[in-house]
Amino acid sequence: MKRFLTLSVVVGLMVFLGTGLYSNGFNLNSNGTKAITMGGAFIGLADDYSAVFWNPAGLTQMKQTTLSLFGTDIIPDAGYRFSIPGAFAIDAKAETKHYFSGSLGFFKPLSENVIVGIYAYVPTGLGVTWDGSELLPLTGGAMYDWKTYVGIVTVSPVVAFKLSDTFSLGVTLNVNYGFAELNRPGLGQYSEKTDGIALGTTVGMLFKPSDKFSFGLTYRTPLKVTLKGDATMSGASLFGLPTTDSASRKVTFPMWLGAGIALKPSEKLTITADAQYTNWKKMDVLPMSFTNAGWKLYFEGGTSLELAWKDTVQLRLGLEYKTSEKLAIRAGYYYDPNPGPPRTQTILLPEHKFNWLTFGLGFYSSNMTIDLGVEYGFGKDVVVGLADVGVDDPGMPGTHTLSILVPTVAFQFRF
Repeated sequence: MKRFLTLSVVVGLMVFLGTGLYSNGFNLNSNGTKAITMGGAFIGLADDYSAVFWNPAGLTQMKQTTLSLFGTDIIPDAGYRFSIPGAFAIDAKAETKHYFSGSLGFFKPLSENVIVGIYAYVPTGLGVTWDGSELLPLTGGAMYDWKTYVGIVTVSPVVAFKLSDTFSLGVTLNVNYGFAELNRPGLGQYSEKTDGIALGTTVGMLFKPSDKFSFGLTYRTPLKVTLKGDATMSGASLFGLPTTDSASRKVTFPMWLGAGIALKPSEKLTITADAQYTNWKKMDVLPMSFTNAGWKLYFEGGTSLELAWKDTVQLRLGLEYKTSEKLAIRAGYYYDPNPGPPRTQTILLPEHKFNWLTFGLGFYSSNMTIDLGVEYGFGKDVVVGLADVGVDDPGMPGTHTLSILVPTVAFQFRF
């Protein structure tokens, strides 16, 4: 019985562990220190460089040539517990790692009503690495690498127009480079490295009838991309096959739609609120293709990822209080639901219902702004029972935990 239960878990892992590769827990969907520290409720305000991400129409509020630098350090803390009485008990912690990302932007007003710029940034990216020695009961005592690392790097030329005293429109061309790395148990050690390029656009509008109120809408197109690279299965030689083959995975990164408001009850206080919709269902199935006929026959079906995801809405709130012309205090909160059910939960980029708390400071001078901040995300433990996972489901029974700490800093230089 002990041998059978262990083998059953191992077989499930072999076929399906890639499922969490693009899950929401690692799609932070945030950019810019000021915006982040206001809970990412920035569509209706959008008054700095990160408007390229949140609402490009907001760039019309820039009156000087601006160079922006933004950096962030994503530090996840993941855990996994699973036990079968009389068989084994696992209490594993992912390795503590730092995933650095950021942005660089340059923006120039061509007139009072037109601004252009270019912005290079990382809209999403993270990973997780587990100590294989803590997961030996799942693999029959064999040692494996367990690792995922995914990300997108985007370069966005942008133009924004102030069409009237109260209405602005902005649009970007998004050139996206995506990459994914996955190491997990398979028929022996399995690894996958793929990358690809996709084009998309972001369109935003900002309606600002007065200094005390503004409203914004933003639409980001879905991205269809084929990630190409190589896959390695150390045990493929048992079938007389090469251990490495060309691999490609078709992915549609979801459409994103957001709406937000900004209120200024006084000269010192700004309050913001956003609702942001992500069409995760477009990533319901991620098919995998190989070149070698044997790989197609034995491995292709098992590496197609069926996620059973649903669309989600993030709710965000933020505030800023300027204690003086040189100092602002910021805080925020947002709720980020996970798109997948427990039966698709794995330890390689897990999905959680996240609550995020944010805090930051802004320091102003005549030609420079420095923003400092931190956000902390804590997800409710996901408990997956043996009865929650069917024969064809990818989920891993057990208790999955995750929290994420993200310190951030930004500089703006005005000329």
